[in-house]
Amino acid sequence: MIGLATSPDIRMTAYVFERVHGSPPAALHRALIGLPLLDGLTIALPWGTIVAADPSAAPSLYSVKHPADGVVHLSGPVPHWARESAAVLNSHADPAPGTRLVINREIPLETGLLTGAETAAATFLALRALHGPPAGPHPFTGHPAYRAALHARAAHALLTTPGTLEHVPFDLAAADLRVLIVDLGARHSSTLPTPPGAAARAAAALRASGPSALGPLLTDAHTPGDPLPDRALRTALDAGALGGRKIGACVVALTPTTALPEIREALTARLTPDLPRPPRLLTALPAAAEDPHP
Repeated sequence: MIGLATSPDIRMTAYVFERVHGSPPAALHRALIGLPLLDGLTIALPWGTIVAADPSAAPSLYSVKHPADGVVHLSGPVPHWARESAAVLNSHADPAPGTRLVINREIPLETGLLTGAETAAATFLALRALHGPPAGPHPFTGHPAYRAALHARAAHALLTTPGTLEHVPFDLAAADLRVLIVDLGARHSSTLPTPPGAAARAAAALRASGPSALGPLLTDAHTPGDPLPDRALRTALDAGALGGRKIGACVVALTPTTALPEIREALTARLTPDLPRPPRLLTALPAAAEDPHP
């Protein structure tokens, strides 16, 4: 269970749980977003989904971000924000274990970076803490983002195939690099597949040459043809980024920290006239799973 002093979002989730249900949660777990730099090569971002839970007579779900939906029960229609948690509840045992869940996603769905795997992983951790191991496999078990949410290490990327999992050194802090996420606020958020074998080649390059080697490989994997992400990527590259590609509704670039001010300024100036708001710019280092699953 996460310490309540860890972050404001975690404290808020516990607070909302107590306001909704009248008592503090018995379990509080967070699972991070798995960002697919390339298909099969994933890092965990420092944001994800927080789930607060305690035992109850019947399963129910509540969203911090969708309070108007109220408390949702599995016996009725399940809104989009509850689908992953409902699936994990239903697969944990038959019948689904009596559990009250409060769900808090830390970044907007509109970024296209939330796959649902992080919500499924946080729900799994809460149910395991309250009710023990599941009766069988959970949904998302083989999903790379789910595996990253449970197994990620700081300063590493996760190389996954259906039967293997390998931590590959990716120490951006030591190399004075950052992952820059350019949230364009666009509706279109599909991520096209990367070339076969790209993740394995990238992992080999990281082992041989270090983190900076990933930059050009990200650009090679970018699929052009969407004008706004194409312009964002070109602007970042011209201002000093080492490489990047569109992921979800964002452009993700590998950037030297020394170039970040110039890249931020260039992106804001170039993209703002064509957006309803200036682009949101986030920087991140590969994070560690906060509640590692053995």
